[in-house]
Amino acid sequence: MIKKFLYTIALSLLINLPMKANELNCDSVLSKLKPSCNFIGKGKDKLNAFSKKNKTIGDTYRNIKKKKK
Repeated sequence: MIKKFLYTIALSLLINLPMKANELNCDSVLSKLKPSCNFIGKGKDKLNAFSKKNKTIGDTYRNIKKKKK
């Protein structure tokens, strides 16, 4: 009973993942390996953007103060 439940969940996850990747024009198998088409690349881009804005503790503090106002 539990195995059937786990298989159903795994199958539903595998079906939904390609649908999310297709939104970014990631149709082929090779294009899904691009950083813009997978969650690892997206996370890296977000971290790089955060790092550029907040290079020091002082920068981070100033950015938080700006967002508060």
